[in-house]
Amino acid sequence: MKKVVVISMLAAAIGTTAVTPVMAQTNAASQNQQALQIKNATFTVNGKAVAIRTINKSGITLVSVRDIALAIGAEINVSKGVIKVQLNHKSATLTGSAITSVGGNSFTEPKALLEKLGATYVAGSNVVTSIKLLADIEQAAWINSSTLLASKSIEGGREDYLIDTATGRSELLLASSNTSDLVISNDGAKAAYTDENGAVYVITLATKQTVQASTDSSIKNELQWSADGSALFFLQGDKNSVIAKVDLADGKVTKVLEDKVDYKADLSVSSDGGKFAFTVIKQPKVTADAGKDVSLDDVAIDATGTEPQLYFYDAAKADNKPVQLTNDKTDKAFTQISADGSKAYFVSLGDDANSTGTLEVVDIAGKTVKPLFNEQDVYQLVTKGNKLYLLTAKGEGNAIYNIDAATGAATLLHSVSDGVSEIIVSNNGQLAAISNGLLAVAINGKFTTITK
Repeated sequence: MKKVVVISMLAAAIGTTAVTPVMAQTNAASQNQQALQIKNATFTVNGKAVAIRTINKSGITLVSVRDIALAIGAEINVSKGVIKVQLNHKSATLTGSAITSVGGNSFTEPKALLEKLGATYVAGSNVVTSIKLLADIEQAAWINSSTLLASKSIEGGREDYLIDTATGRSELLLASSNTSDLVISNDGAKAAYTDENGAVYVITLATKQTVQASTDSSIKNELQWSADGSALFFLQGDKNSVIAKVDLADGKVTKVLEDKVDYKADLSVSSDGGKFAFTVIKQPKVTADAGKDVSLDDVAIDATGTEPQLYFYDAAKADNKPVQLTNDKTDKAFTQISADGSKAYFVSLGDDANSTGTLEVVDIAGKTVKPLFNEQDVYQLVTKGNKLYLLTAKGEGNAIYNIDAATGAATLLHSVSDGVSEIIVSNNGQLAAISNGLLAVAINGKFTTITK
């Protein structure tokens, strides 16, 4: 009995001295677990909103390892308290203090994890990008509401990509050299280009299949699709002397206008394919003393009357000749004919270095020219149906406007930085812009960059 009593007393003593601290530690851990409450936060992962579980530990936001790995498509492996996350050919190993466990879930600091996996994380806005983005974009065009064509120069040629506007994910469409820029059909189904020999090629964008549509070897500049996608219009010859078209069904080239006037430019075609607006640039008169060597640059150049002038041509009228619509000293750019061929628009750049760009409209029937927008310096004009879009100067930055073609009323769509050099407008008015080599898309009133 005494022995049993002694053992019982020892057990009681051990229980008093050993159990109490353990209980204290358990209570503290429980309190810490309660303090680290799991919350759902919205992250933008590759352009899409994703719910990620988070905790706040000592003022630092930690994310669920499993949630963030699934969101970027990474593989996750857990073994003996070690978490390994792998994305493509990069991996990150999490152990010890890099992991905080709450409610059976592992949390970690997102920036360090994502950078090891080759992804980026913007803490302030919870933006995560794990897709390799294109860089140094030079041109872009809308294909449909979710896809842009983006082009960039490479050594020896050019690459054209299809870019998902939601994620920035890109896919190579064409790598080429000595080819014209790709031109997208009005329905966004096809793209056309010419090679160095003048042959015409058409790519079906859904299948990425390319066919040679014409073997004609004449020089073809400023390709433009007909509204129905059956033909391409272009300026033909090394001096852009002829307006012509190629029928894509049989590859046959037909001359639309051959008036023996050289240096046409800025070709624009009406919806019915029968009316054309373009500019003509006369070459300066160069004279040299017959007794002197021309290579010594001892020549006289007379540029009088060489300013570009706007012309209109209606192919449906018998024996019709192009009609000159302007006769002034201003430079002109971005010539556009209205869908019905009744008006033409252009940006007048003024007659000296200090002049600002003005949007002008020409009533073709009356041959009258008047300013439509001159509140700010106009850098670019884009027409889509009956809607006009302008990139202009505005204060210390730039601006994008929508102009009512009938009244000239201007609606400010976006104020942007002065780095924006080009706007891209889809048929239904979706906007994208290029700024210092970056391509951005307007989403919910804000521009989101989809390249780097």
